[in-house]
Amino acid sequence: MDFDLTDEQNMLRDTLEKFVKKECPREYCRQIDEEERFPSEVFAKMAELGWLALPFPEEYGGYGGGIIDQLLITEELSKASASIGLSYFMSVCFGGKSIEFFGSEEQKRYYLPRLFSGQSMFALAMTEPGGGTDVLGALRTTAARKGEGYIVNGQKMFITSAHVAQHLITLVKTDPHARKKSDGCSILIIDNDAPGVQLRRLKKLGIKATGTNEVYFDGVEVPANALLGTENRGWYHLTDTLNNERVLAAGVALGVARAAFEDALQYSKERVAFGKPIGAFQVIQHYLADMATGIEMARLLAYKAAWLQTQKRPNERESTMAKLAAADVGFKAATLGMRIMGGYGYMMEFDMQRYFRDVWLFAFGPVSQEMARNFIAMSYGLPRSY
Repeated sequence: MDFDLTDEQNMLRDTLEKFVKKECPREYCRQIDEEERFPSEVFAKMAELGWLALPFPEEYGGYGGGIIDQLLITEELSKASASIGLSYFMSVCFGGKSIEFFGSEEQKRYYLPRLFSGQSMFALAMTEPGGGTDVLGALRTTAARKGEGYIVNGQKMFITSAHVAQHLITLVKTDPHARKKSDGCSILIIDNDAPGVQLRRLKKLGIKATGTNEVYFDGVEVPANALLGTENRGWYHLTDTLNNERVLAAGVALGVARAAFEDALQYSKERVAFGKPIGAFQVIQHYLADMATGIEMARLLAYKAAWLQTQKRPNERESTMAKLAAADVGFKAATLGMRIMGGYGYMMEFDMQRYFRDVWLFAFGPVSQEMARNFIAMSYGLPRSY
């Protein structure tokens, strides 16, 4: 067994650390959170460095990397800011990888170079107001045939970065009479500024800089070449994208957990109470030991899930486990970090409160912790529990 990264991946990690230190200092990360402003300047620099192109085939202008590279980038960026990590994750996973996995040759050659240059950003418009994990049961957005194209009507909810994305990877129902919920669904690439598309930005607790939106489609005309993959097979296409999503969601939660641990560790060395640093107290040492151990365990699981994908082996169970474990570790690290820092952790001028707010997204997204446990149990042959 070999747990080492390749030389290229070690170089990437070193470059990421330097990049974060220079381009994503604490002051900047606090500012974009307070202003709820998308980190567009950082996204543009990622494009300049080739990180948006890194995990894609060379024939389309990529650099031939893979999911481990994506995970490294997502984790390190998220250690500075979950919003910055998600800004990378959203376009590369939901847009780029969806197009690579099941797009036409024409779509790959059109959209991927624009993503790599930073010209185009993507958002996944899947969840609906009555949805959440029950995506198919709640799906009401329809795409009716009009000539060679479609007319789209419906509403999406909790769509991250839709307000800055040029393109929405949108799940729609194209066959309302399909016998199974998983049949009759298709994926369309819909331009953000198409007539009939309206957005309403929502206020939220954490990861504020990436923005979350309600999206309305009112008689939106979409051309035939906007169909991504095969008509009525959209749900089956999406499973590869959603596996990537869970691995990278684990990366965001891990980045936040690492940041919480490092801040708490530094504070425990500097804060003096009863004549000595609080890090000398056994309870604080136990908190920090639990945080460090949990991070290491979740990290190993996340990288195993990513490695399985590089080997073209099934990783549905492991990717779900990775998201579950990393989210739980993130909650614990941020909560214990708040307890270690006491009143300072509660103050907006320190980052611990931001870690605490940000990591709670992963209690329910991209799949709830409860439903993740159901999926894992079912993978061992237990009956469906929902």
